Amino acid sequence: MKRFIKEYLLENWTLKLTALLLSLILWMFVRGEPGPERVVAVPLEVQLSRNMEITNERPTSVEVTMRGAAFSNMLFNQPLPTCIIDLQGAKEGEHIITLTPENVVTPKGSGIEVLQVNPVRVTLVLERTISREVPVTVPVRGEPVQGFEIYGKSAKPSTVTITGPRSRIDSINVVPTEAVQVSGQKQNTRFMVGLSIKDNAVRTALNTPIQVDIRIGARRKLSTIGQVPVATDNPDFTTSPKYVSVRVLAPADSTAALKPSDFTAAVVTKTLDPARLPAKVEPHVAILSNPNGAMIIKDFAPSEVLVRKKK
Repeated sequence: MKRFIKEYLLENWTLKLTALLLSLILWMFVRGEPGPERVVAVPLEVQLSRNMEITNERPTSVEVTMRGAAFSNMLFNQPLPTCIIDLQGAKEGEHIITLTPENVVTPKGSGIEVLQVNPVRVTLVLERTISREVPVTVPVRGEPVQGFEIYGKSAKPSTVTITGPRSRIDSINVVPTEAVQVSGQKQNTRFMVGLSIKDNAVRTALNTPIQVDIRIGARRKLSTIGQVPVATDNPDFTTSPKYVSVRVLAPADSTAALKPSDFTAAVVTKTLDPARLPAKVEPHVAILSNPNGAMIIKDFAPSEVLVRKKK
């Protein structure tokens, strides 16, 4: 065995030595080369203050021209470089940022040299992040069964807090739910639906469905109930006239049974200055019994009564 190894090593030893020296020289030459230039897409990271956000379209990556002997090893063994824009102290408005090799952070010890960044400039629009509470509305699709109508709609919760860029939030007055289908309905119905926020920049912490209640009943018609007496909270005062007429929207099958005694018209005199009497006051008119909220007072006449102290 020893003889075989000795003969193998000594056979053509000059050629083997020459090949070894050439390999060593070639390795040293390649190791000392800076490597070819390559263009790589790297992530673009924008550092912002907590209360700021970007409102315009922006690239999520940029092209970086780089070179280095360890470039190929970096692609497989180390993370890619990152192009960083620091706007942590920036104010609201448009910012035009020039990108240079200094914006690119490369892995430590990679030996990568950054030559150029493309695009050279990036425009970013910053806005302050704000929050606001707005009402929730309920859109509906379709119509109830013929002879029935929607009495009212309600959402629970009735308001929601939205967060986003200042200009987007300032332009929103209400937030709708997903539309609910009422076709073929003739009684009160409950739905569980989500919010319908089309703008992806607008956010809400609410992550549960909204409870929507739709009140439905027999179709209503407008009726006038006369001779509703006007009462005062102090017997020492009187009103002129002593009665008002009330226009009420009520189910057609119940309007015939409505009487003046089903309503109240009250005048509060506690805040009146006796030295300024007589004075015109708007009475508070209400329905004594209103199951399901089916009846709605549209108006009453006269809208004001003259209040004076009794002689």
